[in-house]
Amino acid sequence: MTYSIFSMPEGMILNTAGQFIDAYLFIYLINGFFHPKKGTTVSKNHIVIMTVLIAGVLFLADFFSDNNFYIYYAAIFLLPLVYSMMFFNEKLITKIIICSIFTSLILSFENLVIQFPHTEFIKSLIETNRFAYVFRFFIQRIGLKVMMFFIIKKLLLWPKQSNIELPTPCWFMILSVSVFGNLLLVIFKIPRRMDGYVVRLVTLIFLVILPVFLLLLVKYLCMTGEKNRIISAQISQTKIQNQYLMQQLDMVESLRKFRHDYKAHLFCMDTLLNAKKYEELHQYLLSLHQYQYEGVHLRRFVDDESLNIILNQKVTVAEKYGIHFETDIVLPTHGKIAMSDLNSLIVNLCDNAIEACATLPDARISLDIHKVKAYLIIEITNTSRNNVQKTNPEFRTHKSNPELHGLGIKIIKSITEKYNGQYHIVSTENSFTTNLMLLDE
Repeated sequence: MTYSIFSMPEGMILNTAGQFIDAYLFIYLINGFFHPKKGTTVSKNHIVIMTVLIAGVLFLADFFSDNNFYIYYAAIFLLPLVYSMMFFNEKLITKIIICSIFTSLILSFENLVIQFPHTEFIKSLIETNRFAYVFRFFIQRIGLKVMMFFIIKKLLLWPKQSNIELPTPCWFMILSVSVFGNLLLVIFKIPRRMDGYVVRLVTLIFLVILPVFLLLLVKYLCMTGEKNRIISAQISQTKIQNQYLMQQLDMVESLRKFRHDYKAHLFCMDTLLNAKKYEELHQYLLSLHQYQYEGVHLRRFVDDESLNIILNQKVTVAEKYGIHFETDIVLPTHGKIAMSDLNSLIVNLCDNAIEACATLPDARISLDIHKVKAYLIIEITNTSRNNVQKTNPEFRTHKSNPELHGLGIKIIKSITEKYNGQYHIVSTENSFTTNLMLLDE
């Protein structure tokens, strides 16, 4: 007895469930990959409503076309594309590529289930045994979508999660592979038209593995490049910090010398003044200009000179914006965290906090550093206008050079990972807190 899956109640139920899963998968992909347009809020209700609506369109497409493959294929490609165009930013070509690779992967996986395995015994079993026939359809429409979910999560959404822009050649490769797969599966029907079960199976496996392998390769290359970029930025930042610290130390040393010798300087100037040697007095005053002491007043936050100068600089900048900056810092006497890494963390944490509340009235920043057992705890809290995790979950900056802001956060995370630490943020309606735990032993 040969069965027709769409004439069976369980087949219709599985197909409808598959339509809901297809709809949810590309809603999940589009929401996770693209940034919503201004005024668009992607809430749970939005996701549920759009999933039901799109699943309904897929159901109607199957119903009125009598389960026509080409109609459903067109719907699977066009619906997420239209959805992304309506509610999300980014370039149209990027949306086309994402929808194309998504469609290619779904078709490849479903065709693989249809073709595999097809020995005479199993083929006969599937065609004559109702349970086996329905089970294969279950794997095709529902089971493989679990794998699709993890592919989307691990291989398609990571650029947005990591705040990484894919280079143009990567987009070109992904587009080429997705178009190649769609042409073979839909237009030329290559696997089904090929002679021999083994040849068809190998071709389908190739069509499944190729895009997955490409996505893995792109992720590896881009993540490696991003790590190198972060390391390079951290090295450059450290060099600039060291130059600034050396300048500040020179100024402090000049001030110390001047303070040590100021009585002698006053005596010399008084002598020249009494002798009415005004030109010599003028030259003597000019010679004192080498002491760059103006505005140098270092408060003592910590014993380490480099970190103390950095804290003085950041507190001074904050005060210029009218921000009240509080510190409670107790550094351990020994530990494995390099001072250069700690300095980088403090620089980037303070810069982000100052930027976040520079325009707010009665703004406050508090910085706490202390050691608890084996961990160095760094916590910085700044005033905020609203819950940043709700209004700006990706922490986009309004700076003219936003890539520097993104690098700052990446440097913080990179150093935290280096010391097997944890990075945690807490946001309320009027405050934003970053908490770091770094293993210091």
